Formats: sequence, structure tokens, C-alpha cells
Amino acid sequence: MGETAAHADFRPRLALRFGITGHRPPRLSADHHETIRDHCKDVFRKAEETLAELHREHAKVFAPEAPNAKLVTSLAEGADVLAAQAALEAGLGISVCLPFPPETYAEDFGKEEWSDTQALIDRADSLMALTDHHGADTAAYEMAGKMVLGQCDILLAVWDGEASRGRGGTTEVIAEAVALNQPVIHIDATGKSPPELLWGGLHEAIPERPSIDGVERAPASEALPELIRALCEPPVRPEDLKSLEKFVAGDMNLRRYSFGWPILLALTGAKPLASLRLTSGSAEESADYMRSHVAPFSTCGAFGTRLNEKVLSRFGRADAQANQFSLRFRSSMVTNFTMAGLAVLFALSGLLAPELKKLFIIGELMVITAIILNTRGAQRLKLHQFWLDRRHLAERLRLLSLSSVLGRLSLRDVEDGTRHPGWVSWYARATARELGLVTAVLDKSFLKIVRNAIVSMIDEQVEYHIANAGVMHRANHRLHQAGDFLFYGTIIACIAYLTVSLGMGHMADNWGIAPLVTFVTALFPAIAGALYGIRTQGDFAGTSERSTVIAYRLEQLRAAIASDPLTYERLVERSHRLGEIMLAEVQQWRLHYETRPLSLPG
Repeated sequence: MGETAAHADFRPRLALRFGITGHRPPRLSADHHETIRDHCKDVFRKAEETLAELHREHAKVFAPEAPNAKLVTSLAEGADVLAAQAALEAGLGISVCLPFPPETYAEDFGKEEWSDTQALIDRADSLMALTDHHGADTAAYEMAGKMVLGQCDILLAVWDGEASRGRGGTTEVIAEAVALNQPVIHIDATGKSPPELLWGGLHEAIPERPSIDGVERAPASEALPELIRALCEPPVRPEDLKSLEKFVAGDMNLRRYSFGWPILLALTGAKPLASLRLTSGSAEESADYMRSHVAPFSTCGAFGTRLNEKVLSRFGRADAQANQFSLRFRSSMVTNFTMAGLAVLFALSGLLAPELKKLFIIGELMVITAIILNTRGAQRLKLHQFWLDRRHLAERLRLLSLSSVLGRLSLRDVEDGTRHPGWVSWYARATARELGLVTAVLDKSFLKIVRNAIVSMIDEQVEYHIANAGVMHRANHRLHQAGDFLFYGTIIACIAYLTVSLGMGHMADNWGIAPLVTFVTALFPAIAGALYGIRTQGDFAGTSERSTVIAYRLEQLRAAIASDPLTYERLVERSHRLGEIMLAEVQQWRLHYETRPLSLPG
């Protein structure tokens, strides 16, 4: 695991996930079954051809295993079963999410129809069942429809074009998918029209929550290859592709020592000297930190294995590299301002020792050169960008580890309003596709395990943010005190010199007081300015305040979860809120540090 794992462990397997929604008999006539199956098979085969091309073109990014296309289905009688049969005939796997446990769901079927459905269930690679609702409750079908949406990249919709006739019906599922900018391939349930693609992404700038009536449309046979490339192809921007290749290769030194930031925290008393650590933790240490959250799900079939191995190792690498680049960036910033103060010290020292002025000038030149080299090195390595990207990825994978056990993969979240997300979002989605559907019955005992894992993660995050708020507040306060002391010292030195000069006249100058006062009154403000620069660039006050607010919001969320009834729908809502809180912090970091990359102090 971690940095010692095989290279392929970090290259995601190329995968694509279809979902299915559609009518049931009698609204879906048996006369059109064969046509619908053929349309589905055509879509699946075209998808596999495109995936094979992508796999050949991007061998450096994708794992060597063959591409993996799957259909996610509730296996309701009618369209769901037809699509599942077509998927298996085309060589795809199927993942099944049922609105009820199988024995309850069987009551919705005739004996012969259930026999066919059971045969499909037996061939599924994963099976998940909801238990919150009783048989025939339409709310269960609505929830199963949302589950399919949360699991797929492309939704196949066998639809007659008419309005919905019940809660959670086909039209409602399609409308929700379109509003989420999730691609929908409409297969005409009447067999009169060829399949067409409904997708807001056919616009270069993705519209916000389009409607069925207003969404862009295109013939599915022509648009499908381009659609699959838009969903699965690695980032198109060269800088994104390079960053992605670096991450999956893992060719970064995570054990490099960094002194500036840890020493600053120790000198200000923000952290005890005993906890001084000049390196970031390893990928294995980061993975171990998350292991307790995902270990309870190791028994959930192949899903549990992928979660506890692939997702955990990828989180470990992202988290460790984020910590390392954060440490190096912050240490470089502290080093720059410290050396700037040292350069001023050398420049002023010639006033006190004129005979050594040449040596002081040489020292000043060396320090300024070191500042330039340190700055250029940090800019060349893109320390702040690498830090923020990997922190974003680590948080996405951390959240995926819990949302996925509730069946939520968030494959089509639109974050930047474009068809081309950055490499972090691409990699997180590729990992989610590979992870797939959990094998579990989501009964009270399972939901309790999920709730405990969510609460445990919240508790750890609250503990971290409370501690971080204290560290950053103490550091900011001590730096502010030191700066004030230096400015007050300057004022005292000026007043003392004026008092002595006015009282003693030219005798004060004969005693050599003037050069000393000039030294002090120039050096103290320069050092105070350096401390102010560290405070501003390090964002101590802002970080402390953000951590305080996040800890408070997480505590509120924890209290809400404790008072909630233990239901699947409520846990999904709470896990989504947890994601909003944690990703908002990453966005705030990005807004601050992307506008303040490391530069020459001045």
C-alpha cells in the first residue's frame, strides 16, 4: 500500500456506468421489447468501442485492465429487465439496487416474471437493497431511482414522452437527471423514433438546472462517442494531464525536511517543542488514519475490497503529498521573510563595524540570492498548487469513502460550469466509477455502522479544527506581540536619542550613539515588517477563524445526526451536508493561497 504499492494501484481502471429507468407493463407494450433491447445493445457496444480506443490512447493514465462498463438497475419489470438482458448479451456487468429486500420485492412480480428477475440478480456483480419502506410504497421506488442516478454516468430512459403517473416515475427521474446535467439517452418506448441524447453538456458552458423541454438534444448514435470522451477522457489541459501523471507515478520525495514552519510554530509557542516535526507523515500513516472508518465495510464483497485497498491507498498518497507540499510551501514562505530580515541586518551592520562593511555586503548579496533561488524553486515546483490540488483530492476521497457505502458516487456533480473539470475532479470520479455499488442490505444494523463511521469522522475533524484554531491563534498572537514590541522599541529608541541629543548636544554624537540608533530604528521596523508579512501570507487569523467556524458547524451536524431517526434518506442528507462543509474549507484555502503564491518579499 501507499508509496510502496504497484504503479497500477494508482492508475484508475477505465470504467463507465450506465443507469436505466423506464416504463413497466402495461404502459410498455411487449410489441416493442425486442426493439428496445436492440437499441440498448447498440448503445452498449458503441460505448465499449469508444472505451477501448480511450484505453489505448491513454495507457499512461489508466490501469492495464480492460475497460469496465456496467449497468446499474433496479430490475423493475419492463425496461429495467430489458436493459439488463441487453447489457449481459453485450458483455457488460450489471449492478442491482432494489427498493426492497428481494423477498419483499418478489411480491411485486408474478411467479414467472420473478424467476427471470432472480436469474438476473444471480448474475449481478453487486446487490444492494433498501429497507426503509414497506412493499408497494412508491417512496421506495423514488429512492431507488435516485440511487440509480447517484451511481451512473449516463442514464438510459425508456420513455414514451408523456407525463409521470406516480411518485418516482420515469418522467420525474429523467427531469432530475437533466437538471443535474446528467446525460440521458432517450429510447422511445413506442419504438417510433431512434434514440437521442438529452444533455446540457452539449453547450460549451453547461447551463444551470436545465429542463426536459429546454435541454439540448442530439442523435445518440452520433453523439455517444463524443459524450463518452467528455465523461471519461483524461484532462485536456496539458498542465492538468502532467499533474495527473505525476500523481499516479508517485515520483515525489515525501521525506524531505522542512524547517521554517515547524520552527516558527515552536518559537511562538503555538506548538510544544516536543512535538516539533520537520517532515510530513508517510502515505501509510495517512491511510492508517482513515482505516478505522472503512474497515467495517471490508465484508461488502468486491466493493469492500476496493474501498479498503484502492481508495484507501489513493487517499493516503493524496493526503501525505498535501501535507508535504503544505509544509514545504509554508516553510519556504517563512524562510523568505526571515532571510529578508537577515539581509537588512547585514546592510545595517556596516554602520556599527565600518571595517567589515565589505563582508557584510557579501553576506547581504548571498542572502538576497538565497531568497531569489528559494522563491524561484517554490514557483518552479508549484508548491502551493500541488498542495491545494492534493488537499482537494484527499478530501474528495475521504468523503467518497463514506458516501459510497450509501450508494452515492456523485459522478456528475458540476463544479466549474464547464465540460472539462480539472484533474482532481476527474481522478475522484474515475475512482468512484471503479468503486461501484456496495453489496449490502441497508437495514438498521448496516445504517447504524454507517452512522457511527460518519460520526467518528466528524469527531476527528472537530478535534483537528479545534486544535488547529488554537495553534494558529497562538502563533498569530505571538507574532503580533513581537511586531508591536519591535515598533514600541523603535519609538523608545527614537525618544531616547532625542532626549540624550537635546541634553548633551554634540557630545552624544561624539560617543557614537547615532549609528547605533540608526541601526536599531531601521532594523526593528524591518523585522516587524517581516513578521507582518509572515502573518499575512500565512493567514493565521483567517485560518483560526475558519477552523473555529467549521468545528462549530460540524458539532451542529453531529447533534442533528444524533437526534435523527435512523433512516437511509436522512443519512444521505447528512453525509451530503458533511461534504459541503469539508469541501467549502478547501475552496476557502484555494481562494486565499491562489491569490498569494510565494513571491519575493517586498
